Amino acid sequence: MSRLEEQINVDVPAQEVWAQLHRIDEYPMFVDGVKAAAAHGSSRAHLDIRIGDGEQAFETRLADRGNGQVMDWTVDSPELKCAFAVNPLDDEHTQLQVRLEYDPEAVRAAFGGPKGFAQVHAIEETVRADLEKFKDLLEKRQ
Repeated sequence: MSRLEEQINVDVPAQEVWAQLHRIDEYPMFVDGVKAAAAHGSSRAHLDIRIGDGEQAFETRLADRGNGQVMDWTVDSPELKCAFAVNPLDDEHTQLQVRLEYDPEAVRAAFGGPKGFAQVHAIEETVRADLEKFKDLLEKRQ
C-alpha cells in the first residue's frame, strides 16, 4: 500500500469544514473526476466517477470518529482508504489533513493512467488541486 498525506489551512471555522465534508452531493464541486455523489444514510455514499471517456460507479463506506474531527472513506475495489482530519487552529481557521492509502496497481487497473512514480505524482497533484478547490469553495461562501 502507498500512502499520501497532505494538508491545507482554511480560513473558516472547523465546524464549517466538518459540515462541508458531509455535503456528499457537493463533492463534484471540488473532487476531480467525481461527476455525481449521493449519501445513503450516514455510513454510505455512491460516487459516479469520470475516467477518460468512460464512467464508473463506486460504493463507499463512511465513518466519523474522533468526536467530529475525523471522517474515514473506504472503497473496496480498488482498495482505497482516505481519512480527513479537521483540526481547529483558532476560532476562524482550520487545518484539513488528508491521508490516502491505496494499492498503486489496483488504482491503475481501475482508473488507468501512468505507471510507477508518474502515477504517484499524478495522484499527489490531483489531491493538492482538490484541496485548493475545497478551500476556495469554503472561503468564497464566507
